[in-house]
Amino acid sequence: MLRRTSADRRVFRGGWGDPAVLEWYDGIVRVPPEVPAVDPDTAGPVLDGTFEVTDLTFDSPAEHLPEASRPARARMIAPADGTERVCVLMAAWNDHGYATRTKLAELLAARGVAAVMLENPLYGDRRADRSDGLPLATVSDFALMGRAAVVEGMTLLRHYHDTGMQTAVSGYSMGGNIAAFVGALTDFPVAIAPAAAPYSPAPPFIEGVLRHGIAWAALGGDEPATRERLERFFRSASVLDHDPAPHTAAAVLVAGTIDGFVPAAAVLSLSHHWPGAQVDWIRAGHATLLWRFKDRMADAVVSSFERLDALAG
Repeated sequence: MLRRTSADRRVFRGGWGDPAVLEWYDGIVRVPPEVPAVDPDTAGPVLDGTFEVTDLTFDSPAEHLPEASRPARARMIAPADGTERVCVLMAAWNDHGYATRTKLAELLAARGVAAVMLENPLYGDRRADRSDGLPLATVSDFALMGRAAVVEGMTLLRHYHDTGMQTAVSGYSMGGNIAAFVGALTDFPVAIAPAAAPYSPAPPFIEGVLRHGIAWAALGGDEPATRERLERFFRSASVLDHDPAPHTAAAVLVAGTIDGFVPAAAVLSLSHHWPGAQVDWIRAGHATLLWRFKDRMADAVVSSFERLDALAG
């Protein structure tokens, strides 16, 4: 199916993008970002059945974002009777808005955990052209989005930590990879529960089936030099490049045993880099994991909280 993808729907159909952004990214990708304190503006809460729904906005502290992406947006779904636990849910590839994550957020709220869904930069209402369903047209767009999502996820964790809440981060697929970065780079204890999460974008794009959906012609042709350059770009963003913080030992990873997008070895590499981390293997493919096993993903967040508490003694 990916081999038959039309040219206008392929990944990086716009080519490499802005050289200045790529140069900037190459210089900062391995450097943990500084995370400022923010106080988000809120709308709500609104009672929706047994949950409270609150929309949040804040000025993104991320660099080089286009004007349309500067206002950061998130939605919290929380137990109506309150909680001291909160989990930031990072967005998957092409995950606009909150619809895809709402069910998982509700499962977490039912387990006593407030869920905050960040809308990624360049996605959803944060697109310059909201009619474009595939906004990441270039490699430099991907670089901006990835770095900014990590910065904003860490910013939200800092905000809730400063208010006295226990914090966690989770996400699925690309969201799981970003969640792993957010959790690994945060300098206070945080529960980490990524699903279908590689240690880097490289395995899904270079080793998984996604390689068949890349617009190689726009990048310079499907030839060794182009593949090597793209692989080098992806591998520059790796959780393995960062020493494991003590709280990563409490991480719980969820992964499918027959996932064609995220190789099992990429999940194992991440878990081995975090000594003590646990992997919940499920006989499922990439999409099946999300469609049928959201309850296991929610359980992983709760389990990571419990393991973090046990680490603290």
